[in-house]
Amino acid sequence: MGSLYRALRTLKKPQNILSSILGPNPSNSRLSHSQNQADLGNLSRSNFSIIAHVDHGKSTLADRLLELTGTIKRGHGQPQYLDKLQVERERGITVKAQTATMFYKHKVNGPGIDEADEPSSFLLNLIDTPGHVDFSYEVSRSLAACQGALLVVDAAQGVQAQTVANFYLAFESNLAIIPVINKIDQPTADPDRVKAQLKSMFDLEPSDALLTSAKTGLGLEHVLPAVIERIPSPPGVVKSTLRMLLLDSYYDEYKGVICHVAVVDGTLRKGDKISSAATGHTYEILDVGIMHPELKPTGVLLTGQVGYVVTGMRSTKEARIGDTLHHSKSTVEPLPGT
Repeated sequence: MGSLYRALRTLKKPQNILSSILGPNPSNSRLSHSQNQADLGNLSRSNFSIIAHVDHGKSTLADRLLELTGTIKRGHGQPQYLDKLQVERERGITVKAQTATMFYKHKVNGPGIDEADEPSSFLLNLIDTPGHVDFSYEVSRSLAACQGALLVVDAAQGVQAQTVANFYLAFESNLAIIPVINKIDQPTADPDRVKAQLKSMFDLEPSDALLTSAKTGLGLEHVLPAVIERIPSPPGVVKSTLRMLLLDSYYDEYKGVICHVAVVDGTLRKGDKISSAATGHTYEILDVGIMHPELKPTGVLLTGQVGYVVTGMRSTKEARIGDTLHHSKSTVEPLPGT
């Protein structure tokens, strides 16, 4: 567990996705500041989650990462941006997992990399998870779409019950785990004690821990580079038959049922017909895109991407969490957990 660094893999993808997100006037989009010369289909990508005990700063850290990448504006006026339910805002806890796609430029150093090379652009899918023990199933479904996780621990409170539970969920899913010791600005913070806990309980190397304060922004510049360098790219097969994992769903009065999905293999396009491995029902893809952080239609989702689909489902009861979705005329091996 000490060394979690793995090789990055660049995936070649179809073209012309960027224009479908930015539209005819890219200067009006927050995407354009970092991606106006890039094609989204050719970006290296990472899917990662943030896991923590309740009140260790997980949602605040998610906010800061969204701000750091320009996905939301600084001082947007709404703390815990990804906590959208009223109970989440009132209680300060995350109940439903939420996803957001971010774009970040980073220069990866290593053998065979020219020092003169420009920083590469990366597509990062953040899946924010519940921290309360009652929502462990939500956490496990979210982790199924990830290759790595940020394990956030309060620098003063140290490892607590849900820290342990979430660690083992991530460990059993064979995820790369990056320890993040948060709230180091607190007067009672003791990062060295927490590092020792992480080593003795989880065999995580103290030198791998990132020291941050999501509240003040201290140390946050090291988080996304660590995600890129330590978490591998999704292992799916681009030219394989489509397989998608259904992560979550909710009902929108204008669009109907909106499903959050992770494309494990293949490519999904608007107009495709898909079937559910669990129910056998068939649907047409009416809309498809990414969360940036709100719905951004792209017309396509590629291998390794996390996004949303609208299929005309009449009720969220049709959207079974953990289901495998695939092209209607194909036969596939359901993903684990279906």
